Amino acid sequence: MPHYEIIVHVTRDLPCASAEEAAAIVRRQVLAATEATDALLHFAVWRKDPAAAASPLPLPVRQTLHDFFTALERCAAEAEITFRERVAAILIGAPADGAPVDERDPAEAPPRVRRP
Repeated sequence: MPHYEIIVHVTRDLPCASAEEAAAIVRRQVLAATEATDALLHFAVWRKDPAAAASPLPLPVRQTLHDFFTALERCAAEAEITFRERVAAILIGAPADGAPVDERDPAEAPPRVRRP
């Protein structure tokens, strides 16, 4: 006979004060309905968060915060791209400022001037 692993995600209202109490109830119910060869491998119970409350902030303030964090995320993404390009240039031996690589013998090449 084939062996199956079964995952079930269920929500249920229970008269309990904690997730631990709910886990004990559900565990007893699950184990009562199993066969002798069944094994309870993993079991988790958590209390569902209550519905989100309305924000106490006025809409213009929320929009300003949203715009700020959107711009911050965009700047961080751009900074990450720049950083990755600089690291790649260093790893392949190209100057980070985008100047062409001088393929002459380093002893013959003119000194590079770094700009701040």
